[in-house]
Parts: sequence; structure tokens; C-alpha cells
Amino acid sequence: MRRLFLFTSFCLLSSLILAQNVKVDFNDGEFFLAEEDYEEALYAFGKVHNKGYQDNAYINYRMGLCLINISGRKTESIPYFEKAVQSISSNVKEGKFDEEDAPPDALLYLGNAYRINMEIDKAIEKYNAFAKYIDPKDVTLQAYVDQQIVSCGNALVGTASPVEISIGNLGQLQETHSSRYNMQVSGDLQTMAFMGKNPFYNGIYVAVKNGEVWGKPMNITPSIASDGNMDVVALSYDGMMMLLAVTDHFTSNIYLSSYENRRWNPAVSLGKPINSKYYEAHACFSPDGKSIYFSSNRKESMGGMDIFRSKLKENGAWGEPVNLGPGINTILSEEAPYMSPDGKRLYFSSQGHSTMGGFDAFYSEVLADGSFHSVPVNLGYPLNTSDDDYTYSPEGVSEENSSFIFSHGIIEEYDLLKFEMIARDQSPVPVGLEEVEEVEEVEEVAEVTEPEPEPVATPEKYYLRPIYFDFDSYSLTSDDIAKLDILTSILEKHSILQIEITGHTDTKGTIEYNQRLSVNRAKSVYKYLILNGVSKDRMTVTGMNESENVARNTTRDHRDAPDGRMLNRRVEFKVSLAKGVIVEMEKVEIPQHLKLDE
Repeated sequence: MRRLFLFTSFCLLSSLILAQNVKVDFNDGEFFLAEEDYEEALYAFGKVHNKGYQDNAYINYRMGLCLINISGRKTESIPYFEKAVQSISSNVKEGKFDEEDAPPDALLYLGNAYRINMEIDKAIEKYNAFAKYIDPKDVTLQAYVDQQIVSCGNALVGTASPVEISIGNLGQLQETHSSRYNMQVSGDLQTMAFMGKNPFYNGIYVAVKNGEVWGKPMNITPSIASDGNMDVVALSYDGMMMLLAVTDHFTSNIYLSSYENRRWNPAVSLGKPINSKYYEAHACFSPDGKSIYFSSNRKESMGGMDIFRSKLKENGAWGEPVNLGPGINTILSEEAPYMSPDGKRLYFSSQGHSTMGGFDAFYSEVLADGSFHSVPVNLGYPLNTSDDDYTYSPEGVSEENSSFIFSHGIIEEYDLLKFEMIARDQSPVPVGLEEVEEVEEVEEVAEVTEPEPEPVATPEKYYLRPIYFDFDSYSLTSDDIAKLDILTSILEKHSILQIEITGHTDTKGTIEYNQRLSVNRAKSVYKYLILNGVSKDRMTVTGMNESENVARNTTRDHRDAPDGRMLNRRVEFKVSLAKGVIVEMEKVEIPQHLKLDE
């Protein structure tokens, strides 16, 4: 009996010790996650996951959250998020060891992971599922989700129409370590700076070119007095000044280090008005060094991070920063500004413009008065992808071609590559033509004939198909995008055409709710057309809720009619008349049993 008691006591003690160890691993994971050390957090949560928590939605959510924040491993998060979303709750207490549910954010992250993996239909489904949890007052989050849904279509279009580029490496660097990031290059291509991950700190390294060969990267972390919390974000054109972002748990500020007497000086804060109590991150100089562009979420921003410009005053101080305005900034985030060496283009990364997903790289032309062209240009696939793309610097921009320096991540390795966009010759020189013998021209006497009547031109005729939506949804699928691309090509060819976009719903839900839903359906089409170059001045948007159904929502004996309701959940188009062109909606055949009573 005593042996049984001792054995039972031993088992209980072992269970208590195991549970205590699991809790320690859990707390370690939460700590490293708060520190944004995702690899350490993944290791800690992985130990919890493997000790009997494989089906715990919260632990799977944490595993996925770590992976989607690690470059090269983002799609590994998919199976963890797929398990997490099986048990969603709006009342999750994050950081609690006994939590078993995942928050609704798991749906958003799973949508992002699917988008990165180009599983577009799955991504759109999860974005729509997450949208139902959004607080109606949170317009920024709603705008972000709307943008990701549109970007799914952009990703399909972009990957199908890649820009033509050539790729070349900037030259071999002597190996310093295997994990490099934030690689920057000066405008004269003679100085390179980058971050390097070391066991106990993130170091700052600089390499200088000697002829055509890069010198050994030197660790300047001690020289600039970094405690491991500084990240290099830009070099001046001549490589003699370095801008750094210095971060802590609550904020980030821009610092400056200069190269003098063959060494880099300790970095000093740029101070007010550049830095503030808000978050100042990426920054760059103009080519002449008289302006600085930086991203900040200060109160003057339009939403998220915006790009600001500050000009150097005659007394050497920086002037009050000015928001670059809606041509550059959106309700979402714009970051990583870089000026081309000739000062004629601003390159930046944006969540809010026409992206293929996450952040994409764009440029905007600088106008004569210092303002910017109102429609930023997406650099296109493969420079942009369905993932975040924002570390680059421009080199040698001209009307004929453009070159860019990108920090290209492959798993944990980062290489500095040069991408050159190849100009498309509008007037190609023909090759392989045979010589044509010259023939002396002889004047001929023209015969007098009766003029023939000019034939009456047959107008071009197009038929448009309705856009159909899933129940309680206003997201576009790949099939819808194919239809809208046809419409876009018609509008591009006939610039005089005006279009009315009308949304409809079935009868499920209240009239007020269906009115909003019908407008949102029309707006989703409107937004996609704008992102593809159709002027908003050519379009109007109308929502008709359930007032103009084309099919029965219920059968004659009052049973539900899903096929009829599907035909009612649609967007239709009315295109203005114009000489030489006719655009009509395709007539939808309604099955006899679903036809409305006359």
C-alpha cells in the first residue's frame, strides 16, 4: 500500500513539474513575442506545442504569429493558423496560460498567409470572415482589409503581366556572417551599409568599394555608440552620412552619424522638429542633402505611417516637417522613402495604393513646383510580390530605363541585387528584311470613275456580364476580376464612355443592412476599376438593396430558393451611348421556376 502511495505521489509530482516547465516555456514565448524576437518566441512556443498542446487554438495562433513575421518562413504559418481558426473567440485573454481560443486576428493573418502563398480564393474567404469582427468605427482596419481583398486581384493580374527586368549582383562581399538585412547603398555606389544579426546584438556594418572590389565589411557598432537598438536606414549620396532609426518599446527616432577623420562618429538625434513623441522610422536625404524625407505616425498623418519632408534652413536647423499629402500618403501606411540621384522621383513603399499585397514599392514624379504626381506608379511584378516589398534604393533613373538596388531575402540570407527595368522600344528596328530594288516611278493618267458611296460603319458592340457575390459578401473573386478586366479594356479603348455601377442584394437581412451591402458591392467594383486606371469622374455608384430583384428569393410554396437569391446578389452596369460603340448587359436567363410573377 505504501508503494502505491509513493508511486501515486511521484506521478503527481512529475505532472506538476511538467506543467510548471510548460508554463515557463509559455511565459518565455510571450516575453520574446512582446520583444518582437520571433525566432526565440517560436522556439519557446514550439516546446509548449510539442508537450500536448498541438490542438490548442491559442498556442497554434502564437506559433503562426511567429512564423508569419519571419522572412522566408511565412507560409509555414498556414497549418497553425488553420488549426487556430477552428476555435475563434472575441474574448481571448492574450498572455494567459489557460487560454484555449484564438482571437479573430487569426483569420486576418491566415488570409495574409494564403495571399503570400498565392491561394487567392482562400485568402479572400478569410478576409471576409475577419471583416465580420471589425468594429464599424475602426475605419483604418476596414480600409486595410478592403485593400487586401483588392490586392488579391492585383496579384493575379501582376503575376500574369510581369515587367521586364535584368538582374545582376553588385559584387561579392567578404563573408561577415550569414544573416544580413536593411542593406543600403550610397548614390555613387561606393559605400554599402547593412545590419547583421549577431548572438547578442544586431550590428551595423559598412563596406567601401576599392575600384571594382568591395572591401571587408567593418563593424562600426562601437564607433556610433549603438546599444544594439539602432538600425541603418539610409546613406547620403556620397556615403559620408548615415541615418539610423533608434527604437525602444514605445517609440523610434532618427539619428545621424557622419564619417570624419577615417571613422564614424557617435550617432546623435536629429531632435525636434524631425523627432517627436510619435514613431519616426525610415528616412533619407535628397541628393543635395538640403531636404530629409521620413515616415512618421505623428498627429498630422492621414493614417498609419505617412511620409513627411523637412527642408534645411540657412541656420543649419531643420524646418517644420510637411506632410506630402494625399498624392503620396493614404489612410494606411507609407514608408521607406528614397529619392532618385537626380532628384526627379520619390520612391516609397505603400500599403494603401494599388498593391499586390502588403507593402509594394512605388514611385512618384517630382513636379516643377516640388509637389508630386498624383498617381504613384507600382513597380510591378517581380519587383513587387504578394508579400511585403519595401527595402530598396534607386540608382540612375532616366526616361529610358531605371535601376534599383533591392535587399532580396532568401530564407535567412540577404543579398544585395541590382534590378534593371528594360525599356520597351515603341518602334522596333526590323531585322532580316531583304533589300528592295528601287523602281523608277512613272506618272500614270488617272481614270475618271464615279465615286463609290462610303460604307456605313458597323458600331462595335460589347456585352457585359453581371458580377455575382457570395451571401453577405462584397469581395471580388478571380472570376469577377476577369470580367472587370474586359470592362477595363473597353473603357480604355473608348475614353468617352461613362458608366453607372449598381449593386443589388437578395432579401435576407433588413432593408437598411442590404442598402449598405448593395453600395459596398458597387464600391468594390468601383475601387478595382480605379486601381486599374479608370478615372473616378467616369463612374457613378448606386445601391438598390433588394428593390430590383431579377429572380425569386423563395419558391411559390415559400421555401428558400438559394439559386434565385444567388442571381439577385449582383452588380450590373449601365454604359452611356457613344457614336460607333454599343455596350449592353448580357441578358441573364432565369429558370422558369425562379421567374418573378408577372
